[in-house]
Amino acid sequence: MKSHSSSDWGLLAPHGTGVDFREVCESTNLLANAAGTNGLVRPTWFVAAEQKAGRGRRGRNWSSPVGNLYCSYIFRPLVKISELAKLPFLVSLAVRDTFVGLGCSPNNVLCKWPNDVLISEKKASGILIESNATPGLAADYVVVGIGLNLAHFPSDSLFPATSVALETGDTPKATSAFKILSHAIDNRIQSWIAKGSVDTINEWRVNAWGMGMRRLIRTNDESFHATLIGLHEDGGLSLRLDNGIEKQLYAGDVFSLTTSS
Repeated sequence: MKSHSSSDWGLLAPHGTGVDFREVCESTNLLANAAGTNGLVRPTWFVAAEQKAGRGRRGRNWSSPVGNLYCSYIFRPLVKISELAKLPFLVSLAVRDTFVGLGCSPNNVLCKWPNDVLISEKKASGILIESNATPGLAADYVVVGIGLNLAHFPSDSLFPATSVALETGDTPKATSAFKILSHAIDNRIQSWIAKGSVDTINEWRVNAWGMGMRRLIRTNDESFHATLIGLHEDGGLSLRLDNGIEKQLYAGDVFSLTTSS
């Protein structure tokens, strides 16, 4: 893979956005969080060709071989902390924009609660959002970590995985994916700040995986079956249990019924 400097990557990002590119780092989220702690104000992307200690949700390792895109975006949102619960859906839609822009069929790219994006019902990305905030006030800063399976995908993931290369027959450059993604994130955040999250939630619902279907739900405490019936305005996943009772899920994972329980 051809090496690029931070200035090269900076030309791909929206105007006014910084880019810090590393050939190798422990984790782009770690870099972004350190920058936020040290007072970085400018919205900035941290991008790496390879990560040595990539992380996913719930502390899971994130495989990070050269050829995929690994990046983290730090910004200081002008929204209340309560609104941050909607951010995963905005980011998922931006990732969906990216996969479609790279040649994936829109009908095959769906958003899976809470923040995964699937291509042909297989996981093709990872999203890890972290924030530093004062309770009851606006967030100090937010870090959005994103990994896109462009050339490679793990064979041992909890949910079946895939890559853009496998799905389209073409391996996109990380720079091409980053250009689409960074602009999609910027456009969607600007719309979110200006108009709120109603449009984002509605668009996510239209492009959601598994709605109306019976699925396997796993939480820290239990596994059970339920039908996915919608997305609540506060970001919770609405479920109908097999006994007819409806409930909201705020933490957990959703699998197809073919997954071994």
